[in-house]
Amino acid sequence: MKKIINLFLILFLALCCGPRLEKIEKTMEDGVEIVVNHLEPYRIKGERSILSLEKEFTIDTEKDEIAKLGLTDIWGSFDADSEGNIYLISPKSSDNVIFAFDKEGNFVRTFGRKGQGPGELQAQVYGSLFLNVTFKDEIAISDHNNNKISFFRKDGSLVKETKLDSRTGFAMPLENGNYLIVKSIINPQGDYINQRLLILGNGQFEEIKELDRQSVPNPVIGKRLKGFYYVFSWSVAKQKIYTGFQERGYEIFVYDFEGKMIRKIKKEHRPVPVSEEYKKSYMKQFEAPVFAPIRSKIYFPDSMPAFHAFFTDDEGRLLVMTYEKGENPGEYIYDIFNADGLFIGRKSLKIYNDENFLYAKIKHSRLYCLNEKESGYKELVSYKVRWK
Repeated sequence: MKKIINLFLILFLALCCGPRLEKIEKTMEDGVEIVVNHLEPYRIKGERSILSLEKEFTIDTEKDEIAKLGLTDIWGSFDADSEGNIYLISPKSSDNVIFAFDKEGNFVRTFGRKGQGPGELQAQVYGSLFLNVTFKDEIAISDHNNNKISFFRKDGSLVKETKLDSRTGFAMPLENGNYLIVKSIINPQGDYINQRLLILGNGQFEEIKELDRQSVPNPVIGKRLKGFYYVFSWSVAKQKIYTGFQERGYEIFVYDFEGKMIRKIKKEHRPVPVSEEYKKSYMKQFEAPVFAPIRSKIYFPDSMPAFHAFFTDDEGRLLVMTYEKGENPGEYIYDIFNADGLFIGRKSLKIYNDENFLYAKIKHSRLYCLNEKESGYKELVSYKVRWK
């Protein structure tokens, strides 16, 4: 009898003191899954949630051998193919705009000659060219100034070109034949001076559905203007489209490639006060006397937005940059979500970002990210990714 009682006590203590099953908070609204995440990550059995990075190489524009190639600056648009070859945009070169490197960071070739003819590209304004490697391993370049999208082979030869609407900033081909399209609507007389639309389009670039919209208030018409950059973020992974907008709070929409919303990812967050450094940096763009009427309308709330921007990996994990300072100078804390939208961990990372984008991609178990050195030169860094 005594042995039975002791065994019962052992089992009772094991149940009370051992690891508990995590209760996942999910609901359904109109056929859309709502995933609610809190401040602490979910503990999920068998889930690999610890991100480990091993630096492999850098493409450093400060190095003489790189500068001699004509690569003196790196615009934020870059990508890698299935073999690990890297393609990036450098508009300051004399002839070609696209630079190709192999999986070990060795220079291979340039292509995409400057101009307005077939296979030629214009890079007059930062952000006017958008590069991505398609599921066919073709290099697609959305050229806003030439109003076209050009497809190149790995050797730099032109596959085809298609005209785009003049409002189209970029078009990304999806595996089902549709396109993910960003369009801009500029209206100096309207309530919103700039609106960026994330659209799902068909093979002829005709709109199937508007997925999301970023609206920037017109500071001339409006009475007040919040001192934020209104960052609009999106990413594609595992047949899914992710989109988020700072003004909506910590809520990320997830669509399939047919435009059906399948999930909303929500998360609680720790408020981060708006720093004096941020305020000064933001106000610099309005220093000219002509902006005096606008300066008087700008106000800063007590805290920063819930997040800045995000990117995904091949498995559908989501890495979201918060405004919480990281472990080392220049680093920020990133929230990590699994493919089901569950918050599973955090990681301190140093990745270059600005008022529009976060310059990072994880493809084929490698993190490619842009960094700005203390000297002001940019470098593209490749890390080997491991999940534990």
